[in-house]
Amino acid sequence: MILTEKQKERYSRQIISPKIGEKGQEKISNTRVLQIGAGGLGSPVALFLTAAGIKELTIIDNDKLDITNLQRQILYNETQIGQDKVKSAKNILTNLNSDVQINAYKDYVNETSINKYIQEIDYDFIIDCSDNFKTKFLVNRVAVENEIKCVIAGIKDFFGQIITINPGKTACYQCIFSEPLEKSPDEGPLPVIGVTPGILGTLEALEVIKTTLGLPNLENKVLMVNL
Repeated sequence: MILTEKQKERYSRQIISPKIGEKGQEKISNTRVLQIGAGGLGSPVALFLTAAGIKELTIIDNDKLDITNLQRQILYNETQIGQDKVKSAKNILTNLNSDVQINAYKDYVNETSINKYIQEIDYDFIIDCSDNFKTKFLVNRVAVENEIKCVIAGIKDFFGQIITINPGKTACYQCIFSEPLEKSPDEGPLPVIGVTPGILGTLEALEVIKTTLGLPNLENKVLMVNL
């Protein structure tokens, strides 16, 4: 796509970066992303990708917002408690950047639903923002089978990890973790400091941008952080 004068002004601070320029911004503004999850990781992913001016963002999540989410899910506020996250997310993101096509679906994340969405739109990336290993392995498998670039992150307490996958060219999530790891049924909710998913989700958004621009990224690497 060719940037309009309004878009050149809007994204001017990105465009003046020697690593981006107008051509780089055009690449960003032609990128379509499927985002799995709209919680702690998904909040900064959605905000920063929308602000950066990607072409289209589709979000899948089945939860309603509750008060315990607000400690880390910075996309929302108290007035939205009890609402579907995807409905609130779409309103906020559309108001942030009307250039970006925001699709938000309340749906369970499973193989059937993900495959349905990737058949409807030719996505450049799938971003995993889920909170469990089962979904991460599912997203990885669907991405690899359909040759869609993928970014997966996970967090717990002060710890996090992130990897970028380019199917057929790099190691995938299952190359590193041989099988899904699940917490004990009696373990209860995992501890999480609000800043941790904020940092890892921001890095996920950055990986989309860097990969789109052909800049060094986290392919064939796992970034592990202890904050």
